[in-house]
Amino acid sequence: MGEAMTEVPARAHPHALPLRIAKKYNISNKYFYMDVWPFQAPILYVFDPALSQQVTQEHSLPKFEGLKPFMIHLAGPGDMVSSDGAHWKKWRSIFNPGFAASHLMTLAPFIVDKATIFTQRLTGRAERGEVFRLEEDATRLTVDIIGKLTLDLELDTQESENEMVTAFRDQVHLLPNGGPLEVLKMWQPTGIWKRWRNGRIMRSYIGNVLDQRFAKEAQTANGSAGGKKQRKRAILDLALEGYKSQQEVGGQFKASAGMDTEFREAAIAQIRTFIFAGHDTTSSTICYATYMLQKNPDCLAKIRKEHDDILGPLESTPEAIKNDPHVLNKLEYTLAVIRETLRMWPAASSTRTGEAGYTVRDPKTGEALPSEDMLVWVVHFAQHRHPDIWGNDAHEFHPERFLPENVGKLPEGAWRPFERGPRNCIGQDLALLETKIILALVLRRFSFKPAFDSLEELKNDGSYYSKEEDWKKGKQDIDEEEAYQILLGAAKPREGMPMRVKEML
Repeated sequence: MGEAMTEVPARAHPHALPLRIAKKYNISNKYFYMDVWPFQAPILYVFDPALSQQVTQEHSLPKFEGLKPFMIHLAGPGDMVSSDGAHWKKWRSIFNPGFAASHLMTLAPFIVDKATIFTQRLTGRAERGEVFRLEEDATRLTVDIIGKLTLDLELDTQESENEMVTAFRDQVHLLPNGGPLEVLKMWQPTGIWKRWRNGRIMRSYIGNVLDQRFAKEAQTANGSAGGKKQRKRAILDLALEGYKSQQEVGGQFKASAGMDTEFREAAIAQIRTFIFAGHDTTSSTICYATYMLQKNPDCLAKIRKEHDDILGPLESTPEAIKNDPHVLNKLEYTLAVIRETLRMWPAASSTRTGEAGYTVRDPKTGEALPSEDMLVWVVHFAQHRHPDIWGNDAHEFHPERFLPENVGKLPEGAWRPFERGPRNCIGQDLALLETKIILALVLRRFSFKPAFDSLEELKNDGSYYSKEEDWKKGKQDIDEEEAYQILLGAAKPREGMPMRVKEML
């Protein structure tokens, strides 16, 4: 591992290493063990579709225990990402209705409005001719969207600052994003105080919103508020509905006793989890989709033509989507572009804890592979780019492989950016929906040009990336790819994807 790490930039995401190690040492199996003691438990790297299915679908191993110390600073105790068993099942069942396809379509007009603000910001960037970090703008957009879904609030982070979101983003950068070797970062006194402060801000902000909504529900239950009761699907409202159903006596909700403290803390943790997980994948996918399309102009021409043919003129596209959100289902090539982007640049992997007596079976030989006391890491990046799975063009951008006529040729179970099985991502349909809308409003209006050669212009932009200044630290590519991923909570584009943008209208 040490040799492999010297061949990549210091802050490169660790999910880039397993495939590199396998190639370097001619490991023919799509799995291997790595002993990294004393930094953490030994690792069983898995990037074989059949093995991945064994540990996530046929027998869903529990989440890796090492996730809890990380997630507790972002979400608090008992979050859905790192929890298992009855606790996880309870909250997953409560929130499933909020991510039903029929409900998500009702959010399309709101997403269009927020994406319109995003395009206005890009217009300003184009007029000023400036280098900017696309990930910063994309994150503010996706945070606004997930804020509406979770809290039913207008966070307006594209046009102003929000104390809860600012604390949240700061918290991500205060965690050990450099892997096990950066563990000492957690013991720096300044960092300890800042993480406590950020956690307090997030908990207080969400708690106040929850208390206000509970008080309103209590008024309704006591007959103080009239009007027709509407079915609500915001995550916060679903949490309260779940709570009320547990507290009902004789079919009636008794609100006089106030909200149970244990439930309140758990609900806050889940809402914080959704805010974290709900914006990461989409913002990174927006960045990498625009990046890959500008590198592949033939693909860019195809997606623009599809938008012309199905959505009509750019000027009327926002209203076309608002009037009939289901028109987005006709964007087959756009969906293929998104899926190919997620294949090449997955935002996360799946980390599980091995169990005593549980063995994974080599799909070729049937050999039993022990998992006890192991971190079982299903590495999506390695699985998505392995030439034995995807062919010799595994490192090339070919959206056509995901078109309906080619889906039957795809390697079974190999594409898993949202994971598969019972622990798959609850928000995957939302991520696909908002990415479709954003690309539909952006790609015909703007042309993008990566600006990794102009990073010095961003050194004083006040972003989190400018504090690290990767561009000063020697080698800054992986196999000649300058837009490699780094670890910032999830896999993020290096340096926030520096870009220049030009308006085409």
